Amino acid sequence: MQVWNDTIMMNADALRKRMRILAALDIIFSEEEWLRVHHYEAELQPGLAWGSINNGAGDHLHVLFTDSGTLIKGFDHESPLSPHAREDGKIYPGMYDEVPETLMAVLRDQEETLDLEDVTFCLWQEGNDLQWKVGNWIQLAMTEEDKADARGGAEFLLGYIEKNSEDYVDWAKGYYDLLDLSLKAVAEIYDEKPVTVSLIKQLCPERDVAAALNELQQRGYAVEQT
Repeated sequence: MQVWNDTIMMNADALRKRMRILAALDIIFSEEEWLRVHHYEAELQPGLAWGSINNGAGDHLHVLFTDSGTLIKGFDHESPLSPHAREDGKIYPGMYDEVPETLMAVLRDQEETLDLEDVTFCLWQEGNDLQWKVGNWIQLAMTEEDKADARGGAEFLLGYIEKNSEDYVDWAKGYYDLLDLSLKAVAEIYDEKPVTVSLIKQLCPERDVAAALNELQQRGYAVEQT
């Protein structure tokens, strides 16, 4: 087992907060859930929150937030670590071997949603340990693959977790084909201020405001209907 040393990562609480923020912004920008990249469910089941990223191109990332720890499972469909790229069609050796059983049990329980076999990297935090851990697959990948490929697309997919409002604005302009986007309005979402009618109109004038506020409220976000 190794510590995952990567400045792009953050502790589990910060990651949960960030994924909530990004999911809220995508709700505002897209009425169609299948077009959204960032998703968050505060209670997929009791004691389990779920954040996900799906770029619509066959790549995805899932984060399971549990009382015992946090697990990240990512899949880059172009990675040589993908089961679909391997001659035997199997998960890359050692991918899940050292994941704590408490987290693996949750992952197996969500097999229908998360698909255990579509995986090119896996990280976790356990209990109060703030360090992200990775299993022995990374050692084998560093030996067998080019260093650029050895992390299974982790930098690529974790890059969708925009660290600040400026990053999100740059990404959203391209993804949602926007000529302009208010950095101040995005920053209010990043600061977790209540979502208002005015804020939605600033961010996405064509959005059905009532529908957006209703969905945000149902998903546990603070909103102001007036």
